[in-house]
Amino acid sequence: MSKYRLVPGTPFEGEMSFPPPVGVVLNNTNSNTTIPPHKPVLCTGVLADGREDSWLEYIPEKLPKGKKPPLIISCHGGGASAELQFNENSWWCVCEAEGTIAVFPNAGGQAKAWLSDDPPAGGGPGGPGRPGGGLMDAFAGSADGRASEENHHIKFIKALIGEMKKKYDIDEGRVYMQGMSMGDIMTMMFSRVCGELLAAADCTAGPSPETALFNEDGSLKGYQCPVPMYQSRGELDNIVVAQRPGQETTTRQDVNAGNREFWLKVNECCDLPRLAIRGVNNFAFYTGKKANVVYRDVKHRGHGQTLDDSFWAWETLFKHCRRNPDGSVTCSDSDFTSTGDKNAVAICDGAQFAYVRNSKVKLEAPVFSEALTNFDFATRKSVEIKRDLYVPVSALSQFFGAEVEISDDGLNALIRTDDEEYEVASESVACLHGGFLEAMFMPAKVRNGVLYVALRWFAEVVFRRFVTECDGALYFSGHYGEMSKDMAYLIRSILE
Repeated sequence: MSKYRLVPGTPFEGEMSFPPPVGVVLNNTNSNTTIPPHKPVLCTGVLADGREDSWLEYIPEKLPKGKKPPLIISCHGGGASAELQFNENSWWCVCEAEGTIAVFPNAGGQAKAWLSDDPPAGGGPGGPGRPGGGLMDAFAGSADGRASEENHHIKFIKALIGEMKKKYDIDEGRVYMQGMSMGDIMTMMFSRVCGELLAAADCTAGPSPETALFNEDGSLKGYQCPVPMYQSRGELDNIVVAQRPGQETTTRQDVNAGNREFWLKVNECCDLPRLAIRGVNNFAFYTGKKANVVYRDVKHRGHGQTLDDSFWAWETLFKHCRRNPDGSVTCSDSDFTSTGDKNAVAICDGAQFAYVRNSKVKLEAPVFSEALTNFDFATRKSVEIKRDLYVPVSALSQFFGAEVEISDDGLNALIRTDDEEYEVASESVACLHGGFLEAMFMPAKVRNGVLYVALRWFAEVVFRRFVTECDGALYFSGHYGEMSKDMAYLIRSILE
């Protein structure tokens, strides 16, 4: 990987403006910007339908000698521009590090909306969840759920790929596409209509209306071929687009799941994913018979693209994918994507299964949650402090390899690790080890004849794991991470 230097920026202050002035950086829960070593070049040309279009080109300071460079196409959101899209991601860093070329097409028109020159109904930019115009009209008016190949923006991007091939002799087998918000929907659509031109795609923030992806019987609407797919979402993004025909969608997580499901089926990803939570980044890696899928949800982020989204897409998928001359796709895994978190465990309330080292295993009895309460002497009332998830004590053997010995009456248990022995008893918060009696916060409990313990205490205190919880799901591994709502949703869908 080539070296490049980061340029210090001035923090953005004052009212929101796009793009920020030169030298000013913007950082919030939706947008991050940075300062490249040089500006992209604005180009114009008539590439399709006799109409003049514009785009930005970013060429790294050094292109590899004797090798054809890959191409990245990055599409802006509704109401935005190529310049803003360039500023809000780090494709220029990938270009400098990997010797790639990036182009940023402009949708153009009054609304700056993909597929339409007309301002959408209501005067808004026509992004996801907004009424009328742009892509929403194209989806609604398309008989098979995909935009027509005669649509100008489809033709424009196809021609732009051809233009880059002639201009820079790019590697035809390594053309990648990414888009944010409405650009996500444009990328999703182009991948379905012209997927044979792409080695992989990155759909960020969208998502596409499920009405465009599924028929009423649940079958998939039109697509040309498998495409390696990376999808990235922000946990705080609450935009909900048109739901699946015949199915009421109530949450953003449902719509995200539908967008994920579409490509899992197209790419024939039949096996369960490898999961990983690295800091705020929540990943699911799927291997398909025809192409792979990477899913990423980011904790504490809203509707937008993180500055490092480009690198995550490149490192987890793009750099490992190639479209072959016969139209097939070659996908390989990195060490990270092939394993996920190697020793992680996931459980959720009510499930009798756990996800242990990326395999679904059956527990002796279902997981349940119990509240920890505090008696407030001032109000004379008990207040719930938190809820802990309980697992059968036998699960400590499945999760950690500990030796578990349960008494004949089922009310006590000894848990032996490599260097210590721990004793617990039903309805007691005491844990006795090495002559030391330690309080566990939550007591061991017997339910339906099975002795249970609260998992979090054992994971953190005894086995020194990092634990994260969200929406009734718990995950632990050997490193820090924060579970997002989509990861909790995914874990529950696997285990229930």
